[in-house]
Amino acid sequence: MSTEEQEQEPQKYFIDLLWYDRHDRSFRVVAEKRFCPSCQSKIGTEVQERLPTIDPKTGKVVYEMRAVPFGSNPTAVIRSCCSKERGFITAEMPILEAVFRVFLMNGNQPTDLGRVREDLAQWFPLTSRAHNYSTDLLRRLIEADHQYGLREFKPQAIE
Repeated sequence: MSTEEQEQEPQKYFIDLLWYDRHDRSFRVVAEKRFCPSCQSKIGTEVQERLPTIDPKTGKVVYEMRAVPFGSNPTAVIRSCCSKERGFITAEMPILEAVFRVFLMNGNQPTDLGRVREDLAQWFPLTSRAHNYSTDLLRRLIEADHQYGLREFKPQAIE
């Protein structure tokens, strides 16, 4: 991809998990607080998950079942269950909390602000908001974030 093509792509943002490490915070604990009541009740239990591994004989990816603590991958739990619950995102919550939950429900995929805005509109009408949650407002809020670890996504060049 040329530099010109990269400049035309909209900026993308994500939850920077390394930010949590640098600030002595646990992303898992923060994310678990956004679990629905059903998933909150399962925290501390053990579940079977299908995990990819490399077969040493063939070098191919195979899947094996392993016992892991429930919620060890909190974005997967939120994406598959909690984000489908009514009230996961509401118009009453602070904007950055709602944006944080958008990234959680999308598996923390780097996302441009137009898409974040569209996802917010799925939960409540943006026209009822004073600033209509413009992408410029969202960008300024994310760039000033000191609570959620929201950062601009900067892909690393492959050499």
